Amino acid sequence: MKRKGIIFDFNGTLLWDTQLHNRAWDNFLKNHGFSLSDEEKHQRIHGRLNSEILKDLFESKLTREEIERYALEKEYEYQRLCKEINEFSLAEGVIELLNKLKEQDIPFVIATASGIENIEFYIRELELNKWFKKEHIVYNDGSMRGKPFPDLFLRAMGILGIEGKDTIIFEDSISGIKAAEAAGAGKVIIVDSNSGDYNSWIDKYPIITHFHQIDYEWFNK
Repeated sequence: MKRKGIIFDFNGTLLWDTQLHNRAWDNFLKNHGFSLSDEEKHQRIHGRLNSEILKDLFESKLTREEIERYALEKEYEYQRLCKEINEFSLAEGVIELLNKLKEQDIPFVIATASGIENIEFYIRELELNKWFKKEHIVYNDGSMRGKPFPDLFLRAMGILGIEGKDTIIFEDSISGIKAAEAAGAGKVIIVDSNSGDYNSWIDKYPIITHFHQIDYEWFNK
């Protein structure tokens, strides 16, 4: 039996914060004269890099400095909203899963479109260093294309040292699922944290609505 490796998307997967991101984007968009429906946010925002989202929204009329400033504006608003929650925590069942993977010596990493400002926030607020070395968190450092391109996942596979066909990817976003497929993942587990439309994959991949639905045999096949 070949060794398996696990790649987790983060936002909407290990951390069910989609509504917080939506609220932060709503506040940002309102300040800049835009509005998007929840469906539009699902299609145009979720899983993508901030730089790509902003170029899309502003029709590529922003300078690099403006993109960086606007991205930080949105993320600081998101962090402010996170801090308003009494129990800001990983999704139910995630800690149990991560501890079990460690016990079974199954390697796992994160691949996320989040930038360093949020990665440092998560490490501090959620104590991610209990399970993840910082070098095992692949994030948007500006050198890779965002999802649906496979770049983030391919880098994560390189860190794991495991071929794509032996990799299991947990994802919640449409762009992320497409990126996992483009990276050649052997298995994709869809995390339906926000009542998404996954009809295109319903007969292809397992879909879970909470982490207590994990079948640990998935990691041994």
